[in-house]
Amino acid sequence: MSTGRAVDNSSSIQSEHGACRKVLSSTKVFFKQLIARRPMDKLQAEIDTRNELRRDLSWIQLLAIGLGAMIGAGIFVLSGQAAAKYSGPSVIISFVITGVIALLASLSYSELAAMMPSSGSVYTYTYAALGEYLAWFIGWNSALLYLFGVFTVSVSWSKHVVLFVDLVSDYNATSMIVQAPVAWDEDAERFHVTGQAINLPAIAITIAITILLMIRTRQMAIVNLVLVVFKIIILLIFIFACCNYVDRKNYKLFFPPNEGPFSNYGVTGMLQACTYVFFAYVGFDAVSTVAQEARAPERSLPIAIIGSTIISLLLYIGICTVMVGLVPYDRLNSDSPLSDAIKATPYGLWLSILIDLGAIASLTTVALMVMLSQTRIFYAMAHDGLLPPIFAKIHSQTTTP
Repeated sequence: MSTGRAVDNSSSIQSEHGACRKVLSSTKVFFKQLIARRPMDKLQAEIDTRNELRRDLSWIQLLAIGLGAMIGAGIFVLSGQAAAKYSGPSVIISFVITGVIALLASLSYSELAAMMPSSGSVYTYTYAALGEYLAWFIGWNSALLYLFGVFTVSVSWSKHVVLFVDLVSDYNATSMIVQAPVAWDEDAERFHVTGQAINLPAIAITIAITILLMIRTRQMAIVNLVLVVFKIIILLIFIFACCNYVDRKNYKLFFPPNEGPFSNYGVTGMLQACTYVFFAYVGFDAVSTVAQEARAPERSLPIAIIGSTIISLLLYIGICTVMVGLVPYDRLNSDSPLSDAIKATPYGLWLSILIDLGAIASLTTVALMVMLSQTRIFYAMAHDGLLPPIFAKIHSQTTTP
């Protein structure tokens, strides 16, 4: 009897040990998969042999993609609000500081994009450096960023369209069709019910951009290039038309006296404004999401990423210098600070209309680039098996995801 019990105990112990070994083995495999990295040479080989996307984009089109993603609400809206709320005229320095920081980041992006010209952008870079789990996490973070980004830009686009209609006609659009039923209250920092029905212009621009993305990437890039050239010309008109009306007295309190809290003017307010206006430089990463559609990516991607950052920096400095020189900084806290600054010049209505058209064009390209980037990251993740295969399908005629 005792011998039988010993045999039973021994077999149960062995089975428990076997189960433990299986659990440990499974856990080991699981964690190995989480941190599994994809070597750069393997990534490059896959891109060279399995690239189903057409390499249609020249360096000038890639440069326009970067500028299309960057120049938007950051300069048309946030520049004036940052000056009025935090920094005063020293918002110029805030744009310089954040521009240098963005330029350093763009140098890293350009090097990585040239080494790994994949549509996955930061998702692919993370996969190669830190492993699958963090790549999945970063990929979804980027997707959510683009998702909420297009919501925000579409709503802002709708506001500028309504403003443009008000400027050029006596027609007043009913709020029932230009405001969503739920909106964010910045003062209360919570969502609230507006009592309205639908934001029709925002839905219309989203559908239009979706259709544009369904055609060939080259045609989409041409449309974007035209809009980018248009908005840059308008910004240059603002700078050169208004610079003669700058009042140097508006620069005297370059660092307005601090009013107590950290962010209320002074040097600390200027630093606070840096965090506010950095949004104006977000977007150069959009260039890396079309890396598999770029001609000579090792050369054209760095030119486009770094070039778009430098051009944006120079434009922002010029615009801010003129804007805070035209009117006292405390009059710029609005959704259209450039139009408010124009009131100090004799150009009045026609230049305000041009600025609003520039804002509409800018927000159109930003929304276009945000949605473009999201589709390309989903394409890369689906290729790696982290999303359903449908996201990796390429249309036979348009060669777009």
